[in-house]
Amino acid sequence: MQDYNTDHPFDITFSEEQQMTWDMLRKFAETELRPQARQAETDGRPSDDLLEKIKSLDLISLIIPELYGGMGLAQDAVSNALSLEALAYGDLSLAMSASVPLLTAQIITEHGSEEQKAELLPEFVNGSIFHVGLGINNTSLSTDPYQSSVLADENGEEIILSGSKTGIAFADEAKTFLISASNESGECNLYFVNKDQEGVELEQKEFMGLKGTPLSQINLSNCKIKASQKLGGHNYSINYESLVDSSRIGMSALALGVCQAVLDYVVPYTNERVAFDEPISNRQSVAFMVADIAIETEALRLMVYKSAALKDLDSDFHKQASLTYRFATHHGMKIGTDGVQLLGGHGFTHEHPVELWYRNLRAIGIFEGGAGV
Repeated sequence: MQDYNTDHPFDITFSEEQQMTWDMLRKFAETELRPQARQAETDGRPSDDLLEKIKSLDLISLIIPELYGGMGLAQDAVSNALSLEALAYGDLSLAMSASVPLLTAQIITEHGSEEQKAELLPEFVNGSIFHVGLGINNTSLSTDPYQSSVLADENGEEIILSGSKTGIAFADEAKTFLISASNESGECNLYFVNKDQEGVELEQKEFMGLKGTPLSQINLSNCKIKASQKLGGHNYSINYESLVDSSRIGMSALALGVCQAVLDYVVPYTNERVAFDEPISNRQSVAFMVADIAIETEALRLMVYKSAALKDLDSDFHKQASLTYRFATHHGMKIGTDGVQLLGGHGFTHEHPVELWYRNLRAIGIFEGGAGV
């Protein structure tokens, strides 16, 4: 057993800056995102006014270097996880309207060539935050998540891409796409593909959940791009495993926000709902189910924070990120199911938001590229 290090005690207290950001984003989630979640689902996308408010949060411009019009303030993984958790408390689908372009901007900032940064980063600050569509989600669930359902044939100055990616947010607004693809040796990298290139086909998809964000599939058929369109340049290779692991922490943080919303909803509901002259929370079966939701949510919170903290410490966070994502996938669906169950017939109606949260939580185990920390 290792000795306890008294110089570095375990502490998850927010810093002053983290607390301020948390309070601001949590209020935004409750006052802006949650009230508009149903309308966004009906319309298939957030309103332009809401998107403008999401952009005005400056989460994206915060991380973009000053050279490209941003603020150039590095964000730690724990703070990013807290931000995603706070936003998802309002609505997961709408939170992804912020998290997807944030992850895209992070990837370009950290791994793009100087030419790619100069071309693409200023637009995140001065124009649309959806001008680059991110294609990480594989079309086949049986595919190794650290490999891609798109194949890249690299031959000198030409690269040919073939395959499909799904779950690309706001593809209609994108001018270019950042697509993950595996080469013959099994190495996975990211490539920029222009929307108007030959061999590119977009197909809008409708999913069981996440209906508040427009999602599409991109089909690439012998799509020829230049070697300079590889992220970081021709000879650059990204640590794709680390990228996916970071995205998994982000998706788990989003799940955590929704799970907390479910818990905060079912507690007062079960205390106020009366059956046979007493609150239904007086029944052990109900009380135990609510307790399980609380335990599982708190466990997920600690796992998310630990994963992000390990990344901030430059430690190997692969195992912890994988465990966290697995826990979020399994228990997120369970918490969503239990939330609907606790509301009985009400849980199956649009009168209460729990059925929406349930459907959105089902997506956690499917979407690899919806967030990042």
